[in-house]
Amino acid sequence: MSVIIVPLIFGHRIRWYHILVAYLIAPVMAFCNAYGCGLTDWSLASNYGKITILVFSYWVGLDHGGIIAGLAACGVMMNIVSTASDLMQDFKTGYLTLASPRSMFFSQLLGTALGCVISPLVFGFFNKAYSVGDPNSSYPAPFTMMFRGIALLGVEGFSRYPRIASRLQLDALYLQLLSTFRYNS
Repeated sequence: MSVIIVPLIFGHRIRWYHILVAYLIAPVMAFCNAYGCGLTDWSLASNYGKITILVFSYWVGLDHGGIIAGLAACGVMMNIVSTASDLMQDFKTGYLTLASPRSMFFSQLLGTALGCVISPLVFGFFNKAYSVGDPNSSYPAPFTMMFRGIALLGVEGFSRYPRIASRLQLDALYLQLLSTFRYNS
């Protein structure tokens, strides 16, 4: 259903097949985030969202609304990935407190359904009462500038990186793989 609704909300800057691809990729990212969060109590959902911005912004391109498409895909992906790690933490807490998995699941389902109704209402009231996102207001939303910057980098392509940045990324990847293999062997 959201494969149809999300493109309508964002004025067809993101197409239905972009959302479908996000939904196909999301379980892998959600599993990785839930597993890592279960081990460390640290969710990396925002990092998965940033990767999603880069990929989808580049895929759609600047001329076809890649900035909005990347940010919309980021919102979809972050919600999925974050919900998976939250559910993992809730089940972990339920296991430690000897709550039944069935009651945990239905509580999560009820909370999600209520959140779908309450969150947009609260945001609407808050957005009408205050100037959200204005740099001179009480609620400037500074992360919006960072996420927009990531989307701009995505639509311009990785060729806009300084040459040294790509080299440093490859060196860091090589060192990480080397240290991982040395540690495990």
